Amino acid sequence: MLALAASALVTGIAGDALAQSAVDFSKADTVGTSFTTWIRGNIATVFFTVALVLAGFAAAFNKISWMWVLMIAVGAFLVFGAPSFVADLRSVFS
Repeated sequence: MLALAASALVTGIAGDALAQSAVDFSKADTVGTSFTTWIRGNIATVFFTVALVLAGFAAAFNKISWMWVLMIAVGAFLVFGAPSFVADLRSVFS
């Protein structure tokens, strides 16, 4: 009974929020753009370069798994590819 009352309350509150015709995301867009610009700057470039080199040497000498090197490379791909991912998602949902 309590769960039913809670779900009715949440549905009633969400109905008002969903009734809005337009939501302005310009501030969130500005914050997101500046965050990705900051994370893709010189600090990220140096970090991923050093991380890949050190992890590659450690994996070559069998001190860590090659999976660590792969995960660092995937992380670098995601960080530096973020603007194109966002542009693709934006084009899909608009």
